[in-house]
Amino acid sequence: MSITYRYADLPLETLPERFNAPTLRRNKLAPLHTGDVTPDFSLPAAQVINAAGLPEDIHGRSRPLVVAFISFHWNGYAEKRLQELRDLHADIQVMGGDLLVLSDEDSTFFNILTNKQPVPFPVVWDRQHKIASQFGIYSTTDPIWDRISGVNEDVPTPGIFVLNPNGKIVFDSIDLYFEKNIPARDLLSAVYAAGHKSEKAA
Repeated sequence: MSITYRYADLPLETLPERFNAPTLRRNKLAPLHTGDVTPDFSLPAAQVINAAGLPEDIHGRSRPLVVAFISFHWNGYAEKRLQELRDLHADIQVMGGDLLVLSDEDSTFFNILTNKQPVPFPVVWDRQHKIASQFGIYSTTDPIWDRISGVNEDVPTPGIFVLNPNGKIVFDSIDLYFEKNIPARDLLSAVYAAGHKSEKAA
């Protein structure tokens, strides 16, 4: 008599190492969106990869801030996203804003992604995905490999946000399935509008 087991029938400790243990409590990603107020987050000096243009006080800004997340483990998508950010950086500044890029890896991996070419904007290592979690684009219970083939690391979902000087999100773009470009026109319009509203308020 033969007995056929399904993986779901086996105790977790008996699963082969190459299989990820199934998530018992699955909570879907819940990204922040336009209208939400961002939580307080810090940028420890030890985690700064590139300090060029880094705001002295992330919470005492007078200019809009574009926050973009990036991961070396996004493979070709990461290279495309990095080039988009390079192309957008000068326009963001012209519109009155600043750009902050948060990498899920330290300088070793980020320098591989950039081919050791300098970037003109500040980059900070988001250690243990702490800030990505606060923005709702990373969750251990909703792993990215369930949606995207070829990504096998525990990484955040691509996301880019525009924050006004009060920390309120005035634009967001979340790419759950790695199929979008950054909507540059809408992003830049949001930066411009947020900057001019703060000037009028002052």
